[in-house]
Amino acid sequence: MNKCYQCKKIQYIAAALLGAAALSGCGDSSEDEKELAAFSVSVSSFNDYIQGVDEQINSLDVTRQESAGELLVILDDMNAKFAEFSLIQAPDQYESVPGLAKRASEDMALAVSYYHTAYESETFDANYADAAYQCYSNSMKAVKYIGFLLMGEDIPEDDNVTVYEIPNDEHILDRWLSGGDEDAGDSETASE
Repeated sequence: MNKCYQCKKIQYIAAALLGAAALSGCGDSSEDEKELAAFSVSVSSFNDYIQGVDEQINSLDVTRQESAGELLVILDDMNAKFAEFSLIQAPDQYESVPGLAKRASEDMALAVSYYHTAYESETFDANYADAAYQCYSNSMKAVKYIGFLLMGEDIPEDDNVTVYEIPNDEHILDRWLSGGDEDAGDSETASE
């Protein structure tokens, strides 16, 4: 639960998206611009929350017995925020973000449940704590991947993550209609 470099990346992209949405907000806004603006605000708020909660967790004094209870309260709040973020509506160019957000929420819910079991048992249960940490790490990995998508970077290959991309090709219909040739006109000329 260390400070993550990806949170700063998410903050920068959220600021850029929010700035773009604000600048495009002059005059009549299209539905796409409104959707992008709402998405930007959601991402920015979630990023701010993640940074704040990271500071809270890292500032806990592990030598105090009360810290376990404080951690559980923080994790319960994280579970609620992740569940809320999992409902995000994303513009087409970020269509993989909602799936990753949902996955992050599911993993966070498991992590919180396991942490409660580990700390609220009569004796501390290290097996549940290990499982909780793994689920927490998986959740944060999904958040990191969201950051990669927002930054336009490639996501490292992972057996557990599938990302769908929309090709950015304005001439795709021409290719489909011509049978997949790059330039149907050139192939006809070459065959003469």
